[in-house]
Amino acid sequence: MTIEIEEVTVKDGIVRITALNCSEENLQKLERLRDDCYQKELQFVFDTRNNKSDCIYLTYWLHHQKVTAGCKTYGEAFYRIRGTVTTISGKYLEPAA
Repeated sequence: MTIEIEEVTVKDGIVRITALNCSEENLQKLERLRDDCYQKELQFVFDTRNNKSDCIYLTYWLHHQKVTAGCKTYGEAFYRIRGTVTTISGKYLEPAA
């Protein structure tokens, strides 16, 4: 899934990435509807404390982002990825409430 990252929050080992959907099909849908001012925010959730596979994927994903090259801490990496357009697995997408 192609997204633009808006915000990253970390609390009690839970990493939440708030992003906009930038996939080609979503952009075409917005163009058809002529709805330029409303894009739904997506939440990706990673439980790095209790779920080892979430932690492994997040670490792998961060290391493969060009913008995070040279980062010494996760905090620095999370700060640098804000505003970037990238791809991420839809597996971690939080269901809409």
